[in-house]
Amino acid sequence: MYKRQDQKQHAPGVQGRRAGAFYEVFHKGSTYHLRNSEFRVFSLLVCGGMWSTFDIAERLSIPDPRSTIRYLRNMGIDVSDVWVREKVRDSILKFKRYFIHEAV
Repeated sequence: MYKRQDQKQHAPGVQGRRAGAFYEVFHKGSTYHLRNSEFRVFSLLVCGGMWSTFDIAERLSIPDPRSTIRYLRNMGIDVSDVWVREKVRDSILKFKRYFIHEAV
C-alpha cells in the first residue's frame, strides 16, 4: 500500500551550498574556501587576461559562469569587469570581460 509523506526527506549531514570538498586559497592576505567550479574560475581569472563569459564557459565547460563570479565577489574576492564593444559583421556586440588584478 502507498503511504504519503508530508515532509521532504533530506540527505543526512548535508550543509547546503558549502557541503563537499573545497580548495583553500590564500589571495591578497585572506584565505578563501572555494568549491571546484569557483576554484577553476578563480584560477583562470588570476592567471591573467580578460575573459568574456563565453570564453570562460567554453574553456571550463561551465554553463553560465556569471553566478560563480557573483559567489566569488560575495566572498570578498575582487573580480573586476570592463564593458567591451566589438563589431561583428553588421552588428555591434556589447559584453563584459572579467579579470582579477595581481596580488600586490
